[in-house]
Amino acid sequence: MELAGSGGLGSVNYEKKFSGTDTLAFTWRAGLSVAPIDKNNGAGIVFPVLVNMIYGPGKHKLELGIGQGITITTKGSFFALATGLIGYRFQSKEKRVFYRISYTPLVSYWVDLQVQHWAGMSIGYRIIKRNKA
Repeated sequence: MELAGSGGLGSVNYEKKFSGTDTLAFTWRAGLSVAPIDKNNGAGIVFPVLVNMIYGPGKHKLELGIGQGITITTKGSFFALATGLIGYRFQSKEKRVFYRISYTPLVSYWVDLQVQHWAGMSIGYRIIKRNKA
């Protein structure tokens, strides 16, 4: 779960590692959020999708990412914003819960270039597959 961040005011996300080691990992993340926009557009259903790099030996990690936020409003409008991520991630190898704090700018690029400075805080739970004996 992320408060603020790439999904707007808050989002629920799923993240999966697709390559790497404990020190350097690459993940993709997809989420869902609902956010009020304005009276002309109504509320927006936001789908943030990112690719991240997580670097760091041990518990303290640097996280870098890039992605796209796709928004469909309740009044039928469509928006797309690019997003980035630069953050700190605390993730113990022994525990399933992890924490993240990050700078997540939202970049509008369709009509003109606008950057919204944004940040987020996350708490996550890792689902660990069990080995079958």
